[in-house]
Parts: sequence; C-alpha cells; structure tokens
Amino acid sequence: MERVELFYKKVVEITCLVCKTDPVMMFSCNKEKFVDARNLVIMNLVAKRYTDSHISELTGLTRQAVNRIRNTFPDRFNRSWTLINYQQEISKELARD
Repeated sequence: MERVELFYKKVVEITCLVCKTDPVMMFSCNKEKFVDARNLVIMNLVAKRYTDSHISELTGLTRQAVNRIRNTFPDRFNRSWTLINYQQEISKELARD
C-alpha cells in the first residue's frame, strides 16, 4: 500500500477513535458528529498539503465538497471547544506514530 493511503487510513482510524464514530458512517451520514469527524479528517489531510483532487479520490467526496469544507470549516472549528479538543487529541496520536 502506498504511504499516502497508509497515512489517510491512520488519520481516519484515529479520528474515529477520538470522535467515537464509525468510519463507514463518517462518510455516509449527515449527523453532526459524523460531519465533524469527516471535516477533521479532511483538515488533517489539507494540513499535510494534500490537494483537493487527491483528498477527493481518497474519501469519495467530490472535489467541490472538499474545497467547500477546506474553506468553511476553519471558522466553525475556531468557535467549537469540542472540535479543538478533538483536533488536539488527533494531533497527539498522529505524532506518536
């Protein structure tokens, strides 16, 4: 498996553990906790300089959806204490590996 795919799977796995979600539901359900988890995955990939097209291929979302999340999620993230804590836990776990 390619390193990019391994990193993506690691990010999804850690995000699911931190947010207490299921990976299948994360990309198929529109409940708030699944949307937040999906957005955290995308933002972690964006932070590693993945392109919208590449993230789209990995997640199954459209490139336009990835672009919209990349542009709108930071505002929501900065106003949510829960999302900030989730991101800190995800970052700690990613740093361990």
